[in-house]
Amino acid sequence: MTMLTPTSFTMRRPSLAHFALFRNLSELRPTPGTALRILADMSSIWLAFLFAWLVVEDNDLAALVTTEATRVLPLIGLLSGLACIAYAGAGLYSLNHRYDLSTKIRLISLVNLLLFTIAGTILWHADQSAVLTFDQLFTMAGGSTVLLLLARCASLVLRSDDRYAGKNRRSDPADDSKVLVIGGAGYIGSALVEQLLDLGLEVSVLDAMHFGKETLSRVAGHPKLTLIQEDFRHIEVLTRAMSGVGSVIHLGGLVGDPACAVDSDLTVDVNVTATKVIGEIAKAQEVRRFIFASSCSVYGSCDEIVDEQSHFNPQSLYARSKVASEAVLGALNSRDFAVTCLRFATIYGISGRTRFDLVVNLLCAKAVRDRKITVYGADQWRPFVHVDDVARAITMTLRAPVDLVAGEAFNIGSDAQNYTLGQIAELIQRQVPDAEITSDDNFVDKRNYRVSFTKVRSRLGFAPAWTIERGIAQVLAIVRSNQVGDYALPTYSNVLYLKARGIKSFGIFKITGWEQELMNIDHVAPAPSVDQPAAHGAESCSTFVHIAH
Repeated sequence: MTMLTPTSFTMRRPSLAHFALFRNLSELRPTPGTALRILADMSSIWLAFLFAWLVVEDNDLAALVTTEATRVLPLIGLLSGLACIAYAGAGLYSLNHRYDLSTKIRLISLVNLLLFTIAGTILWHADQSAVLTFDQLFTMAGGSTVLLLLARCASLVLRSDDRYAGKNRRSDPADDSKVLVIGGAGYIGSALVEQLLDLGLEVSVLDAMHFGKETLSRVAGHPKLTLIQEDFRHIEVLTRAMSGVGSVIHLGGLVGDPACAVDSDLTVDVNVTATKVIGEIAKAQEVRRFIFASSCSVYGSCDEIVDEQSHFNPQSLYARSKVASEAVLGALNSRDFAVTCLRFATIYGISGRTRFDLVVNLLCAKAVRDRKITVYGADQWRPFVHVDDVARAITMTLRAPVDLVAGEAFNIGSDAQNYTLGQIAELIQRQVPDAEITSDDNFVDKRNYRVSFTKVRSRLGFAPAWTIERGIAQVLAIVRSNQVGDYALPTYSNVLYLKARGIKSFGIFKITGWEQELMNIDHVAPAPSVDQPAAHGAESCSTFVHIAH
């Protein structure tokens, strides 16, 4: 039984900017399906024009090549192109939208009415009604609308048949040699994928690739690597990607306190709502192992050394989203679906997608480029771990006997790498002697925690290969060599990237309300063993939390 610590978190309603037409246009993907839909819609307008030309106006095809008639064809081309742009702006081609048929009918009708009304008005003012008569425009508007709606109805019927067939068709059996890494092109993922491939595993990476495919350039073209450039919140994409997969490693999400604070609704949608969907689909697809990337930031603020049994005290939206995700996934843990949550210490070091919004990496860059090491709250404690060691901890969890990791949470790091921020600054200064340390102790940051890593060391035999001194040397060498260029670019910072690009590339929100309660948990009780009877009739592997109202 757990207690609830009230927090000040409240979910903000989406602003009007979330529904901007330009955002729908930006979500277009150059997929064959999108191209076919656009081609079919343009064809509908041209077919409606031909019907008006041949039937309503009683012309023949040969009349289209006359001098006067040839002026009509560019107008129809322009109208069909503008119509498809308008449909895209309404979200009819976006994979992030799942409109029902009535909504599609309403949108298509409104777009066509508006578009052909504008066209008729322009022709009337330009005295071009002889080129394209109002009877033709009216027939085109009505005819194309009917054809477009018939196409949507046919598509709905075909998809319904596919779903029915899918329910009666078994998915590929889970293969333990196949691993899906969600968010595999990110900071941790770019280090992890290489290690998984070195183990001989078949690896699929599901990632929107916001920072480009170059993050995986070291393994590009590997015969056992499959890249899926999609948003991991799409149910169809997840279902396909998990078919036949034995293990799922979920690294995706908005990472870091500043990045998550940019838009609270987006954070909850990406980090919590999507995690629930991913876990449920993985279990339905008979995935055997599910590893979730959590964070030691869930402990937040504590004067004593904390371990996996300690109560949470999250101090940020990011940390609360990790607590909520652990609770959601813990409830899914079962005999055939082993969920493991790995709580990473503060990460440092170089990977395929290096970040300079992490304290060690950032202070190293500032020491070299600015000759200043500015520390905010020098007495604050943090645990640290290198990104390569994080990747290795994940592979060890993946290969461990399932009964050792099922329903468990592990802190990932080492007791020796619990440092204050002031100590980190001093370690950096030893390698950059001409850098000056300045400390702003007036800065209020409630995060302060030291973590015990005894459990992962004793149960899995994990111990980091990197020391903080060696990691600092690695980052300093990269910065000095100018391989990263300007460390302050948005490319190297999650929060700067979000502020530069906005939230337009992340799609619509699906927050339904249940997330609110889970954002306030302060402790997740460990799941009982699968061999123990369930408590109070609950599933034996459920994670129990108490929510006070």
